[in-house]
Amino acid sequence: MPRPTIPDRANTILRHARELILAKGYDNTTMAEIARRTGISKGAVYLDFPSKEALLDALLARSVRALAAAVRARVEAAAAPVPLSALYRYALEALLADELMLAFYTSDAGVLGSYVRGKGPARYGPRMDWLTGHLAELRDAGLIRADVDVEAAATVLGVFAIGLVHASATVGPLSPDRLRSAIDALADLIATGWETGDPAASGDRARHAHLRLIEALDRQVGSPPETPEETT
Repeated sequence: MPRPTIPDRANTILRHARELILAKGYDNTTMAEIARRTGISKGAVYLDFPSKEALLDALLARSVRALAAAVRARVEAAAAPVPLSALYRYALEALLADELMLAFYTSDAGVLGSYVRGKGPARYGPRMDWLTGHLAELRDAGLIRADVDVEAAATVLGVFAIGLVHASATVGPLSPDRLRSAIDALADLIATGWETGDPAASGDRARHAHLRLIEALDRQVGSPPETPEETT
């Protein structure tokens, strides 16, 4: 007898895969186990996700979209200009609320295993370019000092973020508290070293710059899984 059709199959697979990866770790989770938990054949899982890495890509992309949406809401609701240091703190709060993103940024090998070691310039290179443009827009809006070299500043921020992902290989896994302290420290350095604190800075220009950066990230991580009608 054929297995029953699973409504919203792709999202159902992702939900069960997330539970297994958080419970057992990426390396210890198999596609066959995800299929059994979901109640479909392994072949049906591969129809939506051609590999375990593609499945984790989709899970992390969904978390990134949720993080971006949370930050976007804070930026849009702000009455005053949102400085870069505050943007980092908004992102930190959203990150700490998502177990999978937290595992990614604390380099929790028990959850993500070998996955974090396999990403490189194709993933992070474009983000460096977006960040340079974003900093230039904030400088033009009056939130960042005119003498800040935005390309050098973008390199500092990019190396910091990527370094957190790979920290466990050299210093051991970061705890959530240590991650929070590190990002808070960076935000303080940005506030005191780069930002103008000018009340006359353009809030609208800063808001648009932040939203463009978030939209670029959204485009890179791609669309969410298809609608239920398309996955049945």
